[in-house]
Amino acid sequence: MNTAAIERPQSAVKSLDEAKASLVQKFIARMNKVSESEVINAANLDDDKALAVIIKKTGKSNEKPLSIKARNEIAFAQMKSKAFEAVKSSYDLLDAGDACQILGISKQALSKKTKSGQVIAYTHNRRKYYPDFQFENNKAATSIIKLFKAVEIDPEDEPKVNLLIGLLANTMDYSNPGDPENVQPRYKLLDVDPAFQIIVRDFKNRLKMGK
Repeated sequence: MNTAAIERPQSAVKSLDEAKASLVQKFIARMNKVSESEVINAANLDDDKALAVIIKKTGKSNEKPLSIKARNEIAFAQMKSKAFEAVKSSYDLLDAGDACQILGISKQALSKKTKSGQVIAYTHNRRKYYPDFQFENNKAATSIIKLFKAVEIDPEDEPKVNLLIGLLANTMDYSNPGDPENVQPRYKLLDVDPAFQIIVRDFKNRLKMGK
């Protein structure tokens, strides 16, 4: 007699309630294999999508793990993407054609101005984007040249320039002690000399922290 055909595992469920409890336990076990941030993100999705995300993530556990180098590259790419999204939410980013139209110059001339620090550009995926705050009356603001000289970075050093543009989007409270708060984005205070000095100091400190 083939006993394998009639044997049941000892943990076989006998009722609907037991079945539900068993499924919940299995899902919790899978969920415990997923990172905290992924669980939180999944919780913000619709029920079916949330369940699918957890199951899909844990289903990858049998795949060959990525190398440290690959994980670092992925993390760096995600960081750059998040930084660009933050910049886009802070400025109107113009493409080269729009910047050339504002200044009345060719793309070649715009490239020279960018490399010489007369115009500042955020570089993402090899494309340059020009924050709109630096243009006024169809000219580039002279504060950009002054800023590059003060922070002492090469205008062609894309990571540092990107960091600078990100910092300029952050707000600062430029008010005297006892006065009402005067919170503004840093780029709006570039023409205020005491605030300008604070911006330069903050950026240099940020560079030191990154080393």
